[in-house]
Amino acid sequence: MGMSASQARLLYITTQLNHLSLQGQNVSDAKIRLSMDSEAIQEKYTQALNNSSLYVNNNIFTATGSTTNRERISLAALAAQDLLVYNGSTVLGYKYEEVDTGRTEQKLVGYEKDLTKPIYGTKEETETFRSPSASADKLGSEDLNTMNGIVESIKTDYAQYGITDDDIRTVSYTSNIGGEEKTVNAIAISSQNALVAVLNELFSNPEAREQNYVLDFPEGTVIDFSQINPTNDWPGISQFQGLFDGNGVTFSNLNGSQGLFADLYGTVKNLNIDGANISAETDIVGGLAGYLADAGSIENCNVSNVNITCNLQGGKEYPEGFSPERAGVGGLVGLSNGDIKNSSAQGTINVPNADDSFGYIGGFIGANINPQKGESVIENCYSDVDIVLSGNTDYSNSINGFIGDDSFEATIKNCISLGKITTSSGAPINGSDLANWGPVLESDAENLIALDTRNNNNVLYWGSTTSPNWDSGSTKIPSNLGGDWLMPGDEGYEDQTQATAQGNNLPVLNLTKLQEEALAKEETKEVEDPDNIIGYEDDLTKPIYEEVPIMEMQLVKDPDFAGLSSAELEKGLREGTYTLVKKAAENSTQSITINGTDYELVSWQTCTDIVDKQDEAKLAVAEAEYEKGMAEIQAKDKEYEIDQKKIDTQYKALQTEEESIKTILSKNVERSFKTFG
Repeated sequence: MGMSASQARLLYITTQLNHLSLQGQNVSDAKIRLSMDSEAIQEKYTQALNNSSLYVNNNIFTATGSTTNRERISLAALAAQDLLVYNGSTVLGYKYEEVDTGRTEQKLVGYEKDLTKPIYGTKEETETFRSPSASADKLGSEDLNTMNGIVESIKTDYAQYGITDDDIRTVSYTSNIGGEEKTVNAIAISSQNALVAVLNELFSNPEAREQNYVLDFPEGTVIDFSQINPTNDWPGISQFQGLFDGNGVTFSNLNGSQGLFADLYGTVKNLNIDGANISAETDIVGGLAGYLADAGSIENCNVSNVNITCNLQGGKEYPEGFSPERAGVGGLVGLSNGDIKNSSAQGTINVPNADDSFGYIGGFIGANINPQKGESVIENCYSDVDIVLSGNTDYSNSINGFIGDDSFEATIKNCISLGKITTSSGAPINGSDLANWGPVLESDAENLIALDTRNNNNVLYWGSTTSPNWDSGSTKIPSNLGGDWLMPGDEGYEDQTQATAQGNNLPVLNLTKLQEEALAKEETKEVEDPDNIIGYEDDLTKPIYEEVPIMEMQLVKDPDFAGLSSAELEKGLREGTYTLVKKAAENSTQSITINGTDYELVSWQTCTDIVDKQDEAKLAVAEAEYEKGMAEIQAKDKEYEIDQKKIDTQYKALQTEEESIKTILSKNVERSFKTFG
């Protein structure tokens, strides 16, 4: 082949190679498009596989067994399986209501009335004292069985005096004791004969002195003690450890050598002593109690018109060990180790033999002997007791209008002391520096009003001070003391019995209110009213029946519901907008109440009455389309493979020929250069 022919052939081969490369690229592009078509067919098939719908299983039982017939989910299909749809506020399309079944039954509707057995209406009745209670509050060593025994013993031993349950009984009642409302058991005393019997028990029976007692007399009752103690030699009850609640009763003419109690280890409250004449040659004397122990207390008690005379003589030896130097004489209490609240003392104390060696004389308390500073509390108390001494001018500094001695510093709050200290002729005592000072010495005082007998009987006021003396007080009393104080002109001021304070236009304590609040509490209850017949009891031997319709709770369609398609229902269930519920079983603990009916939540994913199933017809079409499409793609792919092989074969042959021609041309060029060289 000549050089020109070779060059022409080489040009042709190059053109053909380029053409074959283009054909190969077209085949490659076609295969890429074929791959994309394959992915599209597979995606469509996958979607068909995932395209399912919810169906309800309706079990149909036949003579030969059971089959399952499925229908597309709907409110009606669900209701047939007792499943309902809840949208968060109400049940859709259906509701439970009582339906008349059309059947009847006999029902017991009552009984004929027994006219011999009337039913009475009720009325309100107040009751203070109730049956004793084993759960009552305990104050000390009291015991209900012991109290019952004392009551029965008194009714037996004093039967000749006609003492019955109407006179004495054990009760429980509610009262304010020690600042707290408590319900306690006590022996209630309702007659003077029963009171005499109880007092005899207190003197003769140590166990009786550990029990609780409450007086149950009409309001305002005054008991003349001279009828109980006609010899006027009352010695005082010793070692009393229980509760003695006077409940507002007044003992008058309590005459003897001591107040009501010689030694008080328990609590006395709500008791008035009026017109007592106490005369004794002993070293402990008080209008209510000679000695108040550290466990004892006096609450809401008044001693009025008391006349105490202590005839103890200095230099005389007493077989009982009495000593003027240790004497304690007080309008309310001789020697105190306990607490006194909301109480008063009015009257006179006579100590004709007092001198500078005599012990303690106080208008209210002879002496506070509680060694614990501030532990004994004297609160809301009024003292108006005059102390009358002999004509001497030199006396112990332990003679005081309120507390004769308070070296141990009691706590005194809201108290008034207005009694004077004079000689038997009525002259004020203004002797040496050891003579009486009107205010309380050494106490911790808060809101104390006292008469200063050393300074022209000025009325002084101490707001809050430790160890007050006459020159630390103020003659100016605040215009409003607050708390339980009443100022002149206040409502209730004139109702108090604090004559000296009221006569001098001074503040007073509202003891009337405080003491009323501490009385036994009345309770209101409903009791039978025999004057009000409201019906009759049933005669159970004569029943009355009626035919009544049988009603059943049934599931019915809600006529007001607009409807819900299967597609909307399925979408709502899948997205959680709707929830399946069923009527709750009785006593279910997992129920929720919807429109008055109890339901339980049901998960459609786990409910055996619901299946999530593909559409088999659509799936068959999708499978056929998939198989057809994939077959066509595979056939095309084979064609492209064959075409690609042909192109590759032709391309390689042309490449070989191209290399051969290039070699020939190179040699021809080389020979030409040699010829002309």
